[in-house]
Amino acid sequence: MKKTLSIFILFIGITVPGFCQTYQEEQLANEYLKNGEYEKALPFYEKFYKNEGKNKIYYKNYVDCLIKLDNLKEAEKVIKKQAKDFPRQQTYKIDLGEFYRNTGDTKKAKTIFDDAIKDMNPYADQVEELASAFLLIGENQYAIETFLKGRKTVGDLPSFHYSLAELYAVNNDYEKMTNELLDVLKVDPFEIEPLKSALLTILDDNPDSQLNTIFREAVLKEIQKNPTDVTYSDLLIWLMLQQKNYEGAFIQTKAIDKRLKEDGARIAQLSNICLENRKYDIALKCYEYIISLGPQATFYYDAKMNYLSTRYRMLTEDFSASETDLLNLENEYLISIEELLTQDHAIQLNIELSHLQAFYLHKPENGVVRLKEIVNRNIGKPEELAKAKMELADILILQGDMWEPSLLYGQIEKDYKNDLIGQEAKFKNAKLSFYRCEFEWAQTQMDVLKASTSKLISNDAIALSMLIMDISGLDTTYDVLAIYARADLYFYQNQLELSMKCLDSIETKYPYHSVMDDVKYKKAEVSLKKGDYEKAVIYFEEVATKYEFDILADDALFKMGDLYERKLNNPDKAAECYKKIIKDHKDSIYSVEARKRFNQLKGDDLN
Repeated sequence: MKKTLSIFILFIGITVPGFCQTYQEEQLANEYLKNGEYEKALPFYEKFYKNEGKNKIYYKNYVDCLIKLDNLKEAEKVIKKQAKDFPRQQTYKIDLGEFYRNTGDTKKAKTIFDDAIKDMNPYADQVEELASAFLLIGENQYAIETFLKGRKTVGDLPSFHYSLAELYAVNNDYEKMTNELLDVLKVDPFEIEPLKSALLTILDDNPDSQLNTIFREAVLKEIQKNPTDVTYSDLLIWLMLQQKNYEGAFIQTKAIDKRLKEDGARIAQLSNICLENRKYDIALKCYEYIISLGPQATFYYDAKMNYLSTRYRMLTEDFSASETDLLNLENEYLISIEELLTQDHAIQLNIELSHLQAFYLHKPENGVVRLKEIVNRNIGKPEELAKAKMELADILILQGDMWEPSLLYGQIEKDYKNDLIGQEAKFKNAKLSFYRCEFEWAQTQMDVLKASTSKLISNDAIALSMLIMDISGLDTTYDVLAIYARADLYFYQNQLELSMKCLDSIETKYPYHSVMDDVKYKKAEVSLKKGDYEKAVIYFEEVATKYEFDILADDALFKMGDLYERKLNNPDKAAECYKKIIKDHKDSIYSVEARKRFNQLKGDDLN
């Protein structure tokens, strides 16, 4: 045992210094090479190359030094020997061809390059390796020929198509690039998603650019060749959606639906994409097409309901909607409800109609009668009944009833304690307590709702809880809070002038109070509801800058960005707002949507 240990220690004593010496020499050689001191580097790399089994790195550096020092004969000799010693590695042959090319013997170089392709083994990794070797020395055409030969000997692999497409793109040969990419789907139709990923890195956002035009025309040709195969049609639709050409996507999708008699299924999917991107006009076209197929169509009743819901969404999001538009929509609801009386959709339409009449047409009594009939007769599924109760309670508050809504909210909360609708009812009940100036009880409920599974409810609960806590800490009489609660209720009831008077009184009497950011924010909301977008932006901007560290800053930024984008036609300003949310408010509930909108406006991602 002692003898073995002694030998081991002796071995360590011999090898460690040797290892350290080699490492130090290698570092020194690398430094010389880096600084262009080839004469000093050469002896080191010659030694390493001869002693280390012709290591690829040492070989490369050794040859580089020889060439830099014009010792071309020795360099040629070393490269030839390396190629001879490793005949299966075609890359060394390419090194020799590169040597002849760079020294002016293009004939020899061509012979070696041609032979390398001719002698290439029929394996995919060998093809990739040889093509990479050609690319490293700038011989793109030989790399292309390598893949074309590989396609014959190995087989038609998707990876070869992608590589060739990339090479053709470098040569600005967009037609061949396009053909290679589209042919991927002929090899394997399931390559559609990888192909889309590749296209995202190649195609630009300008639908009329040369590259996009070539690609689009090539796809159309493939569709014409085989109209029953929807693979290329789907690709064209996807391309149009990427380029925000929703109208073109609708036309193409409708053509497929008619050709294949799909009963509106594909159009229904497109309508969802349009809604997500707020392309309401195209979504309405989708629903109109499905409705035109008649009641026997699978998606007919869904389309009827969604058509009205989208019209409702368009008009209610636009505070400048005319009364004529709202009355026309009301009439369409009444007609559709009559048609859908036996359908499950009818309750949802009744809820939307009631909200429209109460909050936009100043006819809350109509909604109350309609919703009470649903609730009292226990019509529909339990979830639909709960939604009807919720809307009924909302409208009763609009009318000034502060007690029956609390009972309705309580029933929903009890029946759906662990569901989202139950949490929403709990929040609205707590907000009702806030309107009634029951601030301590309201705060207790909000503190519970901070843990809501809905980020929106949680965020609102935190904001109201902090508002009550901040103000009550400075004002134990709750005078300021009572005025603000009254302003908030007036705002809810569309009594906007009264709401603004209450907010003005707080600003006049308590100009330095901690509630001021909430006051400014509520003033912005009042201005927005009145259609005074310029004034709303001023208030939102004040909240976002003067109170940038308070809880409402990100809300103000998002609302301001939305106004700039949708109402004030200033996309640059909108992008600035969204960018600030992404950069400075990473935990905001708006961060995902802000990033999406920024990318739509600017066409690129943020790091």
